[in-house]
Amino acid sequence: MKNIMILFNSTSGQDQGKDIAEQFKRYAQKKQADLVCSLQEIGPEIDDQKVVAEAEKQQIDTLVIIGGDGTINKMVAAFRERLSDLTLGILPGGTVNNMAQALNIPTDFSDAFDIILAGHTRKVDYGKIGSKSIVSTMTIGILADTAVQITQKEKQKYGKFIFVKNFFRLLAKKKRYDLEITIDEKEWRGKTQLLAVVMTNSVGGYRNFDTAAKPDDGLFHLIILPQINTFKLIGYLPKIILGKISELPEMDYLTGSHIQIKNHKQGEKIVTRVDGDPCDDLPVELAMVKQGLTIFAPSEE
Repeated sequence: MKNIMILFNSTSGQDQGKDIAEQFKRYAQKKQADLVCSLQEIGPEIDDQKVVAEAEKQQIDTLVIIGGDGTINKMVAAFRERLSDLTLGILPGGTVNNMAQALNIPTDFSDAFDIILAGHTRKVDYGKIGSKSIVSTMTIGILADTAVQITQKEKQKYGKFIFVKNFFRLLAKKKRYDLEITIDEKEWRGKTQLLAVVMTNSVGGYRNFDTAAKPDDGLFHLIILPQINTFKLIGYLPKIILGKISELPEMDYLTGSHIQIKNHKQGEKIVTRVDGDPCDDLPVELAMVKQGLTIFAPSEE
């Protein structure tokens, strides 16, 4: 770790990205005087490929990403061809930070600074969706529909609570989607209210959502809930709290490294959300890149 590019997104989390980037630069160069640190803004108005070109020009070997899963996702996609030569640091600055939580990266920035400078790394999976990426979750159905109607300002103001409010409002509509799914050699066909593809144990900021999902197991974990019954969900809370969502009796749970999801009903638009942001409409195809990321993280011991 010698040449660091600190990537900050002014539209992520609480809009503190630049301040955090400057704090990290000062702290890192005070701790390790030989480090070369540069700041680079990213976001909707900035061409990701220009960011990549600037990193190549500066011979960057380390990217420090300030933001949540959506920001990490975009940078993984942008730097896909160079990931084998880069080490990533994460400073959790998003509304929801599933990847950071799964890797036990602290939300306190000063502690997260020390994790990066300590130099311990983990190999972590990511997935490809065409030219795009997935690092944490993909949702279809009520979870995706919940997020569609939430603005960035609402996320910044209300945090996770705005998702809960919209979830229960849409739950009452009981809308279901007719899907065809292939995951490795397994096939599933039917109607569902909720589908989630998870890559870590943390979903929606809840660290214990699915304890079977590991960030380095090389598997997508596919959760299909055909119909959500509010009263039954209350009865299932003990298993949900313990992270045993795969054991719920009315849920289909599949794992694999390659997924195809199609809309069985022709002409109906079905949106997906990947790592909290809008992604491609169905059909989609996901391919796993096992341990394709090297990320600074605390030791697992």
